[in-house]
Amino acid sequence: MNAGKYEKGQKAAIKILDAAEDLLIDEGYQSLSIRRIASRCGITPGNLQYYFPSKGILLEALLNKIIQGYLEEFERLRQDAGIDPVMQLKAVLTHVITDLNNKRTTHFFPEVWALSNHESSITNSLDEMYGAYRDVIKEIVIKINPLISEERATDLALFITASLEGHTIFIGHGKPWCKKTPSIIEMAIESFTDLIKKGEPVADKFQQVVGD
Repeated sequence: MNAGKYEKGQKAAIKILDAAEDLLIDEGYQSLSIRRIASRCGITPGNLQYYFPSKGILLEALLNKIIQGYLEEFERLRQDAGIDPVMQLKAVLTHVITDLNNKRTTHFFPEVWALSNHESSITNSLDEMYGAYRDVIKEIVIKINPLISEERATDLALFITASLEGHTIFIGHGKPWCKKTPSIIEMAIESFTDLIKKGEPVADKFQQVVGD
């Protein structure tokens, strides 16, 4: 394939993915179909399936595109924040929480979560996407507290990302607590940083008390 044809193919694929994202945001996962996506692009379903043979493959590519954008932004934020991992965490958390206010984020991710309840292939793709996100947080956690165990760092990354996603229904676009976003950012940075610096849990002590 020559360079010009490859570039044209790339542009067509991106156009299809953008149309799928817009359809998911505007009309929800129930309306997401090869036919509807193709209609938005002004092409036939057969032409669309030349690039993405199935809806599952298309959605996997869409999730990869979305998370790649976030990962690139996280890297830029960390570079701008300097070598202090606490400042890196602050920059990433601020971006993620503020991003919840956007209509695209507020609508897109809940629709994908709902879709994953009906299509197992989406569940796997979604888990891979969030896994890449958790890896970024885990790396920062270990930099903040080098004495922390691998398992604890993994658990903290899961807890932090899950907690942030849970705020979508409260401070998302058009949600009643949207104006509280600055306070949420402040509390998230303080509480998560303290939790990371605290290190390992005192589970053994708790189990001992329960056993007594």
